[in-house]
Amino acid sequence: MDEIVYRSPDERLVVRHVRLRGGNDAIGESLGHIARSRHRVAAPDLLLPDRVVQARRAWAVRHYPELAARGAGIARAFGLDTSDPSVDALGVGHHMSLPAPPQVVGCSVLTAPTMDAGIVVQRNFDFGFLSLPDVVLGRGARPEAPALLSEPYLMEVHPTDGGLSTLFMCAFDLCNGVIDGMNEAGLVVSMMQLVDRTAPTLGPPGIEPGLNELEVLRFILDRCRTVEDAQRVFTEQQWYRSWMPRHYLVADAEGVVMMAEPGDDNTMHTVVKRDGSMRSTNHSLLRRLPDAWENDPEVRGSLERLEVIDASLGADPDRLVTADQLAHIADRVAVSTRCPRSGDVLGGTLWSASYRPRSRALAIRFWSGPGTAGGGPDLSPELHFRLDPTG
Repeated sequence: MDEIVYRSPDERLVVRHVRLRGGNDAIGESLGHIARSRHRVAAPDLLLPDRVVQARRAWAVRHYPELAARGAGIARAFGLDTSDPSVDALGVGHHMSLPAPPQVVGCSVLTAPTMDAGIVVQRNFDFGFLSLPDVVLGRGARPEAPALLSEPYLMEVHPTDGGLSTLFMCAFDLCNGVIDGMNEAGLVVSMMQLVDRTAPTLGPPGIEPGLNELEVLRFILDRCRTVEDAQRVFTEQQWYRSWMPRHYLVADAEGVVMMAEPGDDNTMHTVVKRDGSMRSTNHSLLRRLPDAWENDPEVRGSLERLEVIDASLGADPDRLVTADQLAHIADRVAVSTRCPRSGDVLGGTLWSASYRPRSRALAIRFWSGPGTAGGGPDLSPELHFRLDPTG
């Protein structure tokens, strides 16, 4: 199945629901055909230096055979020979027309036990409406280039030869680009940009053996049933930064939640809570924020959104709320960003998703317009999906 499930009135956002069932090889081939036919990805886009390819293939075969199989299918869709030492098909990017990172991501995530739906993971995904050439070369540099997040996917994948069934919002890489999602065990993952790192956030993306900041979430959805399983992935698997630092919130159906964040020592640090309650925006919650960073507008905005969430939830840790109340809190920190000089819409909250692990359900609302000046965006009515591995 491949169908449009949402198109915003302003034509800025088109969301497709793709449902794939079969062997990982066949799943990869289907993704490759989508990349070729819809996004004009070409075979040369999957070529890398031999030494890089061989190291990545060897890692995948040993540690992530599901991905190795999907990569073989992707290569076949492009007519490439997987024995060619320059073919790297362990992912298939789209709307990535320059080798540079995307624009800043600002997001908000909160989890809480609710009185009507068990634990709920409520997340806003905030992004811009610029293309990669716009970001790197300036607005209007390549008018024909699509915006990076103009065509996200709701991927529903049911592998029959390895890996759990998954439902996730996908961008950047049709094979591995998990922004947030859930698997058949009720494990929910969500990523946010980490804005208070001192390391530079711009530069050519790294391509190495192991898992980058998006691929690690695809691996977790494939392999993990609990937060404890995911914690082992973050602390034991080989990972590397490709574009920019991220931190992650993971929750399972039993109400255990975890924050995972890369430290300056290049290791992943985790904090686990068993009461189902955690919230995060884009600054670090695992170490003290340097005083100088509080004047940075991105960090300031992140701090303010977290303050709104905390105030909305109240000080009583035992207070139960409803799933709808969590969605209303998310609305209070939804963003709509405009150019200060022209007033042109630059971006905002592209979706607000409510993952409900107990019922394996997703309720999601998408950007439908910028809203009034100075306020949050307009969002669509809820769309509802359920992950059924037998369906």
